[in-house]
Amino acid sequence: MIRHHPAEASLIACAAGTMPTAHARVIEVHAARCPVCAAGLRAAEAAGGALLDALAPAPMAPDALARALARLDTAAPEPAHRAPAFDLAALASGRWRRVAPGIAMMKLLPRDATDSRLDLIRVAPGRALLTHGHTGPERTCVLTGAFADGSGLYAAGDCVEADAALDHAPRALPGEDCVCLIATTHHLRPHGWLGRLVRPLLGM
Repeated sequence: MIRHHPAEASLIACAAGTMPTAHARVIEVHAARCPVCAAGLRAAEAAGGALLDALAPAPMAPDALARALARLDTAAPEPAHRAPAFDLAALASGRWRRVAPGIAMMKLLPRDATDSRLDLIRVAPGRALLTHGHTGPERTCVLTGAFADGSGLYAAGDCVEADAALDHAPRALPGEDCVCLIATTHHLRPHGWLGRLVRPLLGM
């Protein structure tokens, strides 16, 4: 049973396309499993469409037709390939990289212009990440297993949103491996010399 959901403002930002792509992917993956948030996304998209319909028509520039006709001879750009965000097999087609005993990561989207990235992380039961904070927002969707970090317990399907105020050390709970889809903006803020040593190696 899904108990943790993104905020309404997050659903609106995702529907409006104003959220960094990495974070939008996490929302979409969660919504693919959560009927409540899927309905929230549809409602936000419908509201945005209604607002656009209500706008007064804007006058066209005098040369608008000429510029449109001139572009007919220009080759259309190749559409960017985008695998379905909810297709775990497509997302996890890369290679796992071991970063610590019982912990592996897979980079999905590199850092973009918003300094956001998207990763998969797999943590064996009982293993914990080093204690760390954040210098920007983080969104996580639990795909399998579960973890706890002092702020709560999060199981498959749950979506967790964190900001720079959160310091935690997530620990995978007994059972199956905890696999999470994680979007981060800016960098982690590790505590202790070991965390500061490995952070540059992870690019986090």
